[in-house]
Amino acid sequence: MKTAHRIITPFFCLFVYALQVSAAPEAEYGKLSKTYILHEDGSQEFHYRMELTLFTHTAMNATYGESFIVYNPRYQELKIHSSYTRQKDGTIVTTPENAFVEVLPSQAAGAPAYNHLKEMIVVHTGLELGATIHLDYSILTKPGYLPELDICEAIGQTSPVKDYTLTVEVPADKPLFYTLLNSSAQPVVSKANPNKLVWHIRDLPAASREPEVSAPGGDIPLLVVSTYPTATEALKTLNKQLTPQGNMPLLSLSETITEGKTTDTEKRLAILSHVTDHIGYSRLNLRETGFRIRPSDEVIPSAYGTEMEKVNLLAGLLEAAGIPAEIVASFPKHLPVNSGGLSAILDIFVKVVTDGKTYLLTPTRKNLSEAGRYTAGKRYLSLTNPGKEVTVEAPSTAIDYEYTISVTPTQADIQAKGSMGEAFEYAEPGTGSQALKNYSGYTILALPDVPAGIAHRPYSRYNSRRSTNLLLPYLANERYRYTIQLAEGLELSTPDYVKTIDNPVGKAVISVKQNDRTIEVVRTLEIKQQLIPPSDYASFRHLMTEWADPANNQLLLERGAESR
Repeated sequence: MKTAHRIITPFFCLFVYALQVSAAPEAEYGKLSKTYILHEDGSQEFHYRMELTLFTHTAMNATYGESFIVYNPRYQELKIHSSYTRQKDGTIVTTPENAFVEVLPSQAAGAPAYNHLKEMIVVHTGLELGATIHLDYSILTKPGYLPELDICEAIGQTSPVKDYTLTVEVPADKPLFYTLLNSSAQPVVSKANPNKLVWHIRDLPAASREPEVSAPGGDIPLLVVSTYPTATEALKTLNKQLTPQGNMPLLSLSETITEGKTTDTEKRLAILSHVTDHIGYSRLNLRETGFRIRPSDEVIPSAYGTEMEKVNLLAGLLEAAGIPAEIVASFPKHLPVNSGGLSAILDIFVKVVTDGKTYLLTPTRKNLSEAGRYTAGKRYLSLTNPGKEVTVEAPSTAIDYEYTISVTPTQADIQAKGSMGEAFEYAEPGTGSQALKNYSGYTILALPDVPAGIAHRPYSRYNSRRSTNLLLPYLANERYRYTIQLAEGLELSTPDYVKTIDNPVGKAVISVKQNDRTIEVVRTLEIKQQLIPPSDYASFRHLMTEWADPANNQLLLERGAESR
């Protein structure tokens, strides 16, 4: 026993030490400072300073080995004030000239109109465990390039921050809107200039790395600053860049796309498919383009566009086809109704009504639009009619399908009919077949479902515990009914059963019943709440793991001796 005790104790101590190490951060910002200044002449200045200490090899070799700075050299000047590493023993390693590498931002690749943009990659040198990276730079913006001071950025960093300072300064006579969402931190207001604000935050924890953490879900502190008098005025800066109706390239392309299409639904699907599949997507955001958008008659021949340019094109093509289209922008719900600049826009989409149903179209995807997600955490303003509040009801996400399946020892032939809500643009599943394999006299029939269903999202694979809110994109409401006819030589080995999971988050029911050679299976799921707090996460995960569990989505069949 004594020998065993001596052997086990070192391993136990090592295990405890490993737990302590894994709980420690990879790195820590000793100081982090961001300053935004709008000058009287309209020029702007962004000043960034950081001190970051590295604790792990991952932080040193991957996460923090480089810093990336995107800017527009036509209107902006990048000044590196200092860049060096202080090693653990105090040795200073200054960043050499060849460690400043200027490249084209990856999001501007394949977009010649934006190939003048630059990304400065600062390769940090002299790194070791315990070393501290120092970086201090400014971006100076010429007057007239950026319409106003317009900021929306997450405060949380990938590592904790001991001392975080945020400063905003604009001329005293400028209107100034500001808020720090999902945080109780308050700014200190300068007595000399009431439009100079300083937030000083100590011991800011690292941003959560849990999946699907969001500002609308209440878990990301978000700084929003704008010098636009109102959100209406902000939206007008985009509205005046929209391609006007009657534009000949739009009319010509719309006519070509919708040729032979007779209903508005057919035209809508054809136009959305063209903009999604045949117009490339440049992932530059509005700020990176200086809040500018190219007109549609430039986008069409270039065959690519930013999200806003594709939205403009989509709306123009729909209007040219005789389908009224409204461009709508969504903002965080907790911003005051008429506040916030263009940087605070969560998503931009096109709202149309065809054949009596409302559709929210995003030209970068043909399934559930981002606009139809998280509606509980958003408010909506029209861009077509700047500032007008728009009511957006979440599109129906109901899925109701019936499957008729004829099963032989080698194959299952499947017929499907049913309906999906207008939130989904998936092609409806129809006929198909499933080859059945012989597993020592048994075979498994996998029950088909709709690819848009929530079982195909990753929720069942998420961790068993969660410390942040989970905001679901929509409330699931799914029903599948299966009528399965077994050929001679097959017997059902799965027993009849009814499984019910009913908890505060929702309800799932799965039933299997056999009547002679006919099997009836019914699967239903209803999610009752869109925001899942940590207290309800276990209930939600239980629903998802049961719903996606292959054991609840397949039948075990025994082959007769003649078919083995």
